Amino acid sequence: MTSSYDICIVGSGITGTLTAEHFVRQGAKVVMIERGRGMYLPDKPEEYWFEDWKVISENPLLTKNTWQGAEKYFDDLVEIENERREFAFHYNMKYGIGGSGAVWSGASWRLTPEDFRTRTLFGYGTDWPFGYDEISPYYDRVEEIFFTSGPKNIKNWPWKNKYKYPAFKQSYLDKVVARHLAPEFVITPSPFSVKNTHPLDGGCVGAKTCVRRCPANARFRPDLHLLPSIVKNKNFTLLIGSPCLSINTVRSGKVDSVTILRGDKLEKIRAKLFFLAANTIENQRILLNSPLPPEMKKLIGSGFASHGTMVLSITMNEPLFVGRGRPTTSSAINTLNHPLRSKINSYMLEIWNADFTIGSSPHAAFLNIRKKERQWGKTLFQKTLDADSRFAGVFIFEVEMNNANKISLSSVKDRYGRPFARARVALSKRDRKTFEHLGKMVELIKNKPGVKEVQVKGYGLNGNHPLGGYRAGLDPSSSVVDPWMRSHHLKNLYILGGGAFNSTGALNPTHTIAALTLKALDDRRIYL
Repeated sequence: MTSSYDICIVGSGITGTLTAEHFVRQGAKVVMIERGRGMYLPDKPEEYWFEDWKVISENPLLTKNTWQGAEKYFDDLVEIENERREFAFHYNMKYGIGGSGAVWSGASWRLTPEDFRTRTLFGYGTDWPFGYDEISPYYDRVEEIFFTSGPKNIKNWPWKNKYKYPAFKQSYLDKVVARHLAPEFVITPSPFSVKNTHPLDGGCVGAKTCVRRCPANARFRPDLHLLPSIVKNKNFTLLIGSPCLSINTVRSGKVDSVTILRGDKLEKIRAKLFFLAANTIENQRILLNSPLPPEMKKLIGSGFASHGTMVLSITMNEPLFVGRGRPTTSSAINTLNHPLRSKINSYMLEIWNADFTIGSSPHAAFLNIRKKERQWGKTLFQKTLDADSRFAGVFIFEVEMNNANKISLSSVKDRYGRPFARARVALSKRDRKTFEHLGKMVELIKNKPGVKEVQVKGYGLNGNHPLGGYRAGLDPSSSVVDPWMRSHHLKNLYILGGGAFNSTGALNPTHTIAALTLKALDDRRIYL
């Protein structure tokens, strides 16, 4: 069976819904293909469903390590094979309506202007094929669409934002930590795509379940805030539970169709323009499973990276009144473009309003300390009291994008007979120096007056931020897409998402991914 459309979009997350909204508004006939089904957001897996979509017990959800017992309820959880254990990429995204945009934290940073020119300014990496000034207007539009809340009139703030709502008020904990970690770490409010307005006007209610579900729907979600109006359009078709297996090309250098699985039958979807809008890993899986031009296929997967993280549990010498407000409201970003960046990568420090390694409430802390640290009696009681002086600090650091790190295909296959992605990631010398530098920063924090104890609870790669693998550039011999996210080799194919990055920076990539999508949709070569 074959169906034909003007626009074919693979994926229903942020990039896919932005693309669908753009073309539906123009009157185009659009089909959106989603491997997953209705989105569910668990507090208790068997009870909580928050979608209008028809849901069934086989719904695909989050990764296996998202919550205990997920496999008991769902049989299509994302998986990946790693070649190395150290700094392995533990894929932590999801299939389903809204994609990972349905379960993100709302952290809404831009890359810094310097992140686009690391080769020119600092002598490492690859410059982007355009500068910050070219993408800045698209960041503005994203912050408007995503009803972003953020700070104004902050000294040395590296951007000129037009936030729709003011920043969330810094917590008492933020202020105590800011006082003790200065001057090396300047703690400022963080931006979030969460409405900071009165709850009766749809604002944040501080439920602390931001990623799983926002009871007020104050956090931007593409499936709640864009897709409902799109699906009402008669020119829009949404196919759920329909994995895209491959794209099919013709000799003229174009995509002819995509092959999807609907039920137990293969179906071809033809269109004039195709947009791969799944997450970075899934886009690469589709491409690597497809009969691409050899000069294109050899580039797919190269330069893969994610953000590095180091999680700290920090105990102060005074109460912090933890757990108030949002899970995190502040960060130190004065370290992004530090004086040593020619030798050490960019990094920042997130400040959390509780120590999430033991829980965000006294009750949770009590249970977790008893279970994880195996403490009882007076020791348990004292540690529970101390939990009100503990918070989590998370170093997030840039990881160099080099071609030795890549995504390929595993020999192990998923339920549809498609190979899983296989990640090969190793830290470069710069990355190692950065990690060592953060160790020195930990010692610096330990020696700060007012700090009682610092423990490194863990480190690794962020499983939510896959970046690189189909780099944007001007040269078809070294890049997969051009500055407008159009394939160099297949002229009616646009490949969206974080795979086009040329540097990771040290900040949440969601707004940059969305801005790149809006930039792609402004490509003057698009015509129907």
